[in-house]
Amino acid sequence: MKKHFLVYLNKLLIATMIIGATLGVNKASAQNISASAKLDSMLMFIGGQMNLTIEVNQPIGLNLKFQQFTDTISQFIEVVEAGKIDTLSKNNNRIQLQQVYRVTSFDSGVHLIRPIIFELADETAQQIASTEPIALKVVNPFDNVDPQKGIFDIKKPINTPFHLSELKPYISYIIGFIIFIGAIVFFLIWKFNRKLIMPLLGKEKVIEPPHVIALRELERIKAEKLWQKDQTKKYYSQLTGVLRQYIEDRFNIPALEQVSDETIAAIKNIDEIDEKNRENLTNILHLSDLVKFAKFQPLIDENDLSMINAIFFVNQTKYEEIKSLEEEKESIKNANNETSETELLTGKN
Repeated sequence: MKKHFLVYLNKLLIATMIIGATLGVNKASAQNISASAKLDSMLMFIGGQMNLTIEVNQPIGLNLKFQQFTDTISQFIEVVEAGKIDTLSKNNNRIQLQQVYRVTSFDSGVHLIRPIIFELADETAQQIASTEPIALKVVNPFDNVDPQKGIFDIKKPINTPFHLSELKPYISYIIGFIIFIGAIVFFLIWKFNRKLIMPLLGKEKVIEPPHVIALRELERIKAEKLWQKDQTKKYYSQLTGVLRQYIEDRFNIPALEQVSDETIAAIKNIDEIDEKNRENLTNILHLSDLVKFAKFQPLIDENDLSMINAIFFVNQTKYEEIKSLEEEKESIKNANNETSETELLTGKN
């Protein structure tokens, strides 16, 4: 019996110590907690808005319960917006929390915000800290307004004449808008009816087919007689340059950037180039490489044959658009007109 009594007494002593330690912690925590509330100003016009800032400085790990205001702070002070609880800083095992309310009031006079109490968020719900009360004075600047007269403007609208100077800040926007609209109109006319704007642009530049350009350049090289003037290297450089440009424009192959073997390999799968023309082009390119890089001196017949094969290659692989009957008639008509004008001018002279 005595033994059971001693065990019971020991448990009671331990429980007393635990309760005492808990109360001591709560008391010590309360002493280390500070809470404050402040308004942006102590004076506000009726219907105005300002912030009510609530801050708590406490030890880390202590769970406090913030009062939540949804519609009103007090009888005459309303909540416009409630902010969330933010952590401002953490240092020395302490933490600073802040919550901001946007408030307003529609009743003039001096209104009191009572102390905001903070409790422990546990079963004890012990009040551990509170803010100081705050007074807010709400002023009505429209005391002389008679509600029976209704709402009206302070001053009547003034009828002022319009001046062009008022458009000065917007000149750049107006010009830009006009240019933009003009560009759209020009594009639509160009897309669907070019005949209306071609007189404004002058005579349309005719784009020559690749074979016309190549044959003209080959005739020029032939007329210069470069290899006859001991300029064989220049002769083959220009000759192969014309052929490479023609291949690039005609078959969309980057022959100007390729070495000879790359160009030869690239044209193997082109149906428009038969085996004979492929062989002629290969001979011209390889002979040109020997002249330019190995200082090889070809025979006279080889120089002539290279030009002949180049002209033959262009003529055999050229592409000419098939003109419609109307286009052929227009071409013949233009040619006849040019002939008549020439004869007329010759007769006058």
